[in-house]
Amino acid sequence: MTKNTAMSFRVEASAGRPWVVLCNTVGVPHAVFDRLLAELAGSFSVVCWSTSLTERDEPAGKPVELTVEEQTAEVTERLKSFGVREFVGVSWCSGTEILYRLSQHEAFRVLGHCCLNPAFNLGPEGPCSEWERSIEPIFQVLCDRPEVLPGVSALLGAAAASATRGGDPSLAFPYSTPERVLGYAAQCLGMKRGRTFEGFVRSVGPGLYLAGSADEVQPFAVSRTAAQRSGAGFELIDGGHHAMVADLPEVSARVREYCVAAAALTDGH
Repeated sequence: MTKNTAMSFRVEASAGRPWVVLCNTVGVPHAVFDRLLAELAGSFSVVCWSTSLTERDEPAGKPVELTVEEQTAEVTERLKSFGVREFVGVSWCSGTEILYRLSQHEAFRVLGHCCLNPAFNLGPEGPCSEWERSIEPIFQVLCDRPEVLPGVSALLGAAAASATRGGDPSLAFPYSTPERVLGYAAQCLGMKRGRTFEGFVRSVGPGLYLAGSADEVQPFAVSRTAAQRSGAGFELIDGGHHAMVADLPEVSARVREYCVAAAALTDGH
């Protein structure tokens, strides 16, 4: 697989406005944040990104392997180039690991963090999704022996169907071509295995975890347990699915409300 950061950034910035950094999960276009971006427009400067699963994001391009370290390094350099020193962090799923690492970096002051269906390493005794337990060995086989892809296509299709049931189409994107499946498998494994044990984001103000009651990818017990251990707030979104940020207006409104409060903790930078 090709070693390539292959990250695409979107920046909506205006001078004098506080920054919000939206940390995306792997393989899903940053269009998943379109509703939230519209909600934040006019009050914040916002940056988000996508990771390409194949070279040049071509459907049949060479799969791209991408580690947590590579993603974090790329995001760090981009934020510095945009002049970001302090910000409110918002993460979705495995993007929480990137936000955690940014919060540890001396270059940044994280004012607050709002995590949507966040993924954590809570240890062997912590809650875990059935989806992760079932899909990880399949992805490992694909990375080691990509020639077996046709033999597991039915299982991948079943996983995609589970992930997209109830209106979550963004998660079907990684399965759109065999090449993207291989890139997604490698990036998911890299993110999952790169998660820091109890990698809870550090920020000036208390964090907030929002979890969907109808998330079929990750049980809300993950977010609730992480909130209890870290001291963050926890709110359950009734009917929320895994990518609820894409289409539930109440989620975008709650995130905006949190960002406004957290941004008030600025030290003027």
